[in-house]
Amino acid sequence: MGLIPNDVIHQVIERSDIVEIIGNYTALKKAGRNFKALCPFHHEKTPSFVVNPDKQIFHCFGCGVGGNAVGFLMRQEHLEFPEAVRFLANKAGIAVPQDASDAPNPSRQLREEIVKVNTLAALFFHDVLLTHRQADAGLARDYLKGRGVDLETVKKFQLGFAPNEWDALLKHLRSKGISEELMQKAGLIIAREGKNGHYDRFRNRIIFPIFDIQNRPLAFGARTMEESDGAKYINSPETVLYTKGQHMFGLQLTKLAAGKLDQMIVVEGYMDMIMPYTHGIENIAASLGTALTSEQVRLIRRYTSNVVMLFDTDAAGQSAIVRSLDLLIDEGMNVRVATLAQDEDPDSFIRQQGLEAFRARIKDAQSILDFKFNWLKGQYGLATVEGKSKISQELLLTIGRFKNEVAKYELTRQLARLLSVPESVLFKQAPASVNRQVPGKSPEDRAKGSASSVNTEELLLALFLKDAAWVKAAGEAVSPEDFSDGQMRQVVQGIWEVASQQREWSINDLLMLLNNEPAQSLVTRLISMEEGKLTDAARVFQDCIGKIQKERQKKIRGQLLQAIRQAEAEGDGQKLEELREQFNQSLKTS
Repeated sequence: MGLIPNDVIHQVIERSDIVEIIGNYTALKKAGRNFKALCPFHHEKTPSFVVNPDKQIFHCFGCGVGGNAVGFLMRQEHLEFPEAVRFLANKAGIAVPQDASDAPNPSRQLREEIVKVNTLAALFFHDVLLTHRQADAGLARDYLKGRGVDLETVKKFQLGFAPNEWDALLKHLRSKGISEELMQKAGLIIAREGKNGHYDRFRNRIIFPIFDIQNRPLAFGARTMEESDGAKYINSPETVLYTKGQHMFGLQLTKLAAGKLDQMIVVEGYMDMIMPYTHGIENIAASLGTALTSEQVRLIRRYTSNVVMLFDTDAAGQSAIVRSLDLLIDEGMNVRVATLAQDEDPDSFIRQQGLEAFRARIKDAQSILDFKFNWLKGQYGLATVEGKSKISQELLLTIGRFKNEVAKYELTRQLARLLSVPESVLFKQAPASVNRQVPGKSPEDRAKGSASSVNTEELLLALFLKDAAWVKAAGEAVSPEDFSDGQMRQVVQGIWEVASQQREWSINDLLMLLNNEPAQSLVTRLISMEEGKLTDAARVFQDCIGKIQKERQKKIRGQLLQAIRQAEAEGDGQKLEELREQFNQSLKTS
């Protein structure tokens, strides 16, 4: 899909009524100048979802999401940005020009052809499983029945069977006018070594089609019915359409439930996903037998940021979870780990113990810290100094990946209790990314100490967003670097940029520039702030500017004091004199 010119995007947003668009998905009720509703993105009993028709934005004070009409459609319909813009453009009757990337090209055409051939292959395998009278097809039906897979499930997942023949699929596709070259590019057939011709990749196996979230068949997994028939599973090779690690098995069926329940259960294999799903677990998907990749995590994050990992209890399964944890933390996900008994997997567990027992295991899932601690304890043991040291080193690195300082602090304290060592020892050992203790201050005290600073920054930023005149009034009195919060710095930098590019700018100009969900949500939250907090805007403005400038001077003096101590330690008299002069000057200007 090609790039859409900015002027067209602006036109689309200006011609789109956000109240009308959102009103198609949830009941809006007038509330003063705004509209309120129950949030369509999370469960709530009291409306906290606000639509501002003046600014053409929405914000939910319950789950924190916010944005404009494009952002709403991206989240509600799970569209990419260009798709959402084109959706709105079509509704508004605006023509979106095509560019070179919209024109047909060989790569896109090949992808479309592979989707077509995969669709034909999936239908063939499915028909063989359902209708063929050959003995091997009958054995496949008996095998699935023995695993608890009924006819409804077979149809829901479009399961199939590859006949025990060298070229059954090849002949079928050839009869449909598909060339062997295309079959090979789709990964369905393999060239014979040293001979002309090809043979089927999948033979005498149960077939699991792998679909993308738009329900297009990308690839296939195939399971043997006999443990002696080579590898238990074989899969399609990577193609121009399919890249391993970028998709989740079953997600096309469960994505909406995951969003509604605000949780995704991640398992390893096909049957581990299929059996819980058929028993009533609708928010589940499989990683296709590997540790999660960043692409898979970002795919999940479209629907929820809460993940429960439930992999097999064997060493490979537990190692895959451990490898996934740090990545999930890096991507800002909330993660817990559910465990089963030795030799159990989600497939066998739910068939033998039932739905409620399965749900209880999910409910009792461990925190990241508890799970990884127990796993490392099994690897290194707690009886030796070396064991404790290795456990602490690895877990402190994991804790250091959390972005929230309070979370880092509390997790480090919990680790100290698990290891039976003083907290101070771990804070000394922790990498720089883990917040150190401040003598005499609790984390609550430190949070209170920074709250007024953040509140001041929020109020000033809210003024900037409500009226661009305050941006001009601020002049050079403040800069983005004066804002302690990274998200706020990003928004202020965006305001400075749009203000420098055009005399008049709108909130949608800023939202388009930011192109970042947390930053966009911050903008919509501050715009939706109660008017009472900004009653005397001029006084609030002067107070905020004054406080921020004082904080800046305080920071500068702290840096100068640190430099003075360094110069004293190095015996650099000239530098020391210059730094003292700068420090004294900073005192006069404060």
